[in-house]
Amino acid sequence: MLSDQEIRNRLRSWVLTKAPDLSADGLTDRTPLFEERHLRSVHLPELLLLLERLRAAPIEVEDLRPGDFRDIHTMVDRFGGAGVAP
Repeated sequence: MLSDQEIRNRLRSWVLTKAPDLSADGLTDRTPLFEERHLRSVHLPELLLLLERLRAAPIEVEDLRPGDFRDIHTMVDRFGGAGVAP
């Protein structure tokens, strides 16, 4: 399983490929990705698949909560190695 830092780095790289308006210097772990429209709803299915691959476990859609994809910190906390939901 990948460490939370590895998951964070891979999420950061993925976000930068999807958000051409966002620079690497402008992306922090707390940058609101959807709220600031760096990502859009069309990105969500691909993001879910990426998270499942990175954590090597499925994500139950029924368990998703508002705000789970707010920023990189929240995603790693919720779906990373230490925050794998049951």
